[in-house]
Amino acid sequence: MNRKLERNLVRIVGLWQIIDGLFTILLYGTLKKVEGAKLVEDSGFAYMKAMESYVGSIYIFIGMFGALLIGLGLINLVCAKKYMIDDQVHVKVAVWLFVCGTLSYIIMDIISLVLCMSAGILVLAKNKGIRKLNMTKMKESEV
Repeated sequence: MNRKLERNLVRIVGLWQIIDGLFTILLYGTLKKVEGAKLVEDSGFAYMKAMESYVGSIYIFIGMFGALLIGLGLINLVCAKKYMIDDQVHVKVAVWLFVCGTLSYIIMDIISLVLCMSAGILVLAKNKGIRKLNMTKMKESEV
């Protein structure tokens, strides 16, 4: 069976996660850094040092979160390119897609959630069809 639809969905979710990660790091992280700098300017020295540390920690967390999204996107692109082969049963890929969907649900990334779950369901449905097709081929070869 052809797995073109699943591969395209996984490619789309991979690209979306990379774009989302870059957006998170570059725009959201920079916005929080600038907002923190404005708070620091209007404060006393002790408060300024505390806020500087706090803002730096938030920026590091945002950067790590964006890097995680970019990493997930790259893994999904590799998965679509290398592991999703036509006419083969893919259980691990389906599990990976459901794990990505669950992570997307936790971080409220609805676009990734819908794409990952849709691709995972399609992979499992086509797995069932491929298994039935393989069973009928084996029965025919026995006769």
